[in-house]
Amino acid sequence: MLCADLISNSIPALQLHDTVSRALQQMDDADVVHLPIVADGKYIGLADEAELLDIDNDDLLLEELHIQWPKPAVNYLEHFLNAVKIASEFKLTVVTVVKEGDEYVGIITKQQLLSTLSEYTSAGEHGGIILLEMEPRNFSLSEISRIIETNDAKILHLNTYTDKSTGQLLVSIKINRNDLQDILASLERYEYTVKQYFGDNHSEDEMRDNYEHLMNYLSI
Repeated sequence: MLCADLISNSIPALQLHDTVSRALQQMDDADVVHLPIVADGKYIGLADEAELLDIDNDDLLLEELHIQWPKPAVNYLEHFLNAVKIASEFKLTVVTVVKEGDEYVGIITKQQLLSTLSEYTSAGEHGGIILLEMEPRNFSLSEISRIIETNDAKILHLNTYTDKSTGQLLVSIKINRNDLQDILASLERYEYTVKQYFGDNHSEDEMRDNYEHLMNYLSI
């Protein structure tokens, strides 16, 4: 899925001739703390609510402020995970989308990114989650898939992440069933280390919450 597919048209960008008070009002109306500034169709930079609140005179125009606006953005043809990366790196409530030459296209809201990420990782689908820990050299997708499929289950989503503190590879697997006991037994029989799992007696709501926390931990 491309960034262009997630653009919101309901939140207008700021203009250089907007006052500080108007910019803050637009942020409040949109329930965000960031908005792009656009001039002649070009992306100028990203306004931050905290920075604007420090301005003593809120009747000043944005173009009158001596601020070096940061310009985090993604190209409209990039995969949406790049927007997730930018939002996480800069702690943004909106991500600006541009074409070549900083031509402004629109924004993607944090809520839209989270919703799309949930679909992308199958977080809302019925099933359990298993988190494996292993040496990176021991990772074999084909073997893990075979073990799971021989237990009449299917992988809905798989993600890997290296724990920088240990160098170990963490493998998060979303599976299309809640009963994980036979799968866990098979994995352990093949000497896989199961670090965590969510299934069996966990309610679906609890599993969904746990999965979302796990995805945040893995920085998907």
